[in-house]
Amino acid sequence: MTNDYLELRHLKYFVTVADELHFGRAAERLGISQPPLSQQIHALEQRLGAKLFERKGRGIVLSGAGSALLPRARAILIQAERAAESVARSQRGELGELHLGLMSSGPFTFVVPRVLARFRERLPDVRLLIHEMATVHQIDALEQGLIDVGVIRPEALPDGIKAIELFKDSLVVVMHASNPLAAKEGPIEVGELAHDDFIFYQRHLAVRLYDEVIALCRGAGFSPRILYEVRELPTIIGLISGGFGVAVLPGSVQRMMVENVVYRPVKHMEAATAVWAIYRDDAQDPMVRAFLDIAQCLASKSLKGGV
Repeated sequence: MTNDYLELRHLKYFVTVADELHFGRAAERLGISQPPLSQQIHALEQRLGAKLFERKGRGIVLSGAGSALLPRARAILIQAERAAESVARSQRGELGELHLGLMSSGPFTFVVPRVLARFRERLPDVRLLIHEMATVHQIDALEQGLIDVGVIRPEALPDGIKAIELFKDSLVVVMHASNPLAAKEGPIEVGELAHDDFIFYQRHLAVRLYDEVIALCRGAGFSPRILYEVRELPTIIGLISGGFGVAVLPGSVQRMMVENVVYRPVKHMEAATAVWAIYRDDAQDPMVRAFLDIAQCLASKSLKGGV
């Protein structure tokens, strides 16, 4: 042989001959003629400095060196095949990591968990890395390539960032069970909250939702009295559970069952917010495309009432 390394094709020739113990049948399996096969086996023997086969009667058998090489040769060929398959699967988006930005209320929506479950079902060998981030931080992280896909409430998006609407989420009033409105049947008029203290997200973390709630209150004839502005959804729910104020939040948070916390729908047709999946417009990664395809499919069913 002309180089210092064993080549996979020579190991493949050797294993095939070892399986058949017949050069003619091995050559037929390999799709080559017998003389070149014999030459390649001879070259391999020269490289190793050992005979791999011995004549026995009218056939051949493995030599001691051949018997020692066979299991190692099989292992090398299997590893090489697996490596090639891994590369192919990675190119198809079936292996690797997907970095997903997720707002704190995302797991409480009814579509997002289904998207995650369907993605894991379709691509079980892809590692899904969850980054819990506020909407504004997800947009920045997506632009910087730190995440591949984000799940946010609607915000103004910069050039190069696109969105798929997953579903519409009606707004609800979140209040302590002792609030007189908690015992009321049916939806609540926003104007009925005029004398309550409000708990809000910090505006820069959820600009659109913040402004929508302010607009609803002003449309009802009052400016909300803001008691606290906080960063996280559990903090809002925890404060309300402790008897501090009310909040107007997306209806999906009703899945957070916390002691003394009551949810009531808001009586306004326009009182709704959406959930988006966002991605870079130039995204070509097959894993990203697979995630978006699943999200688009489940979003279509959701918006038609089929989820």
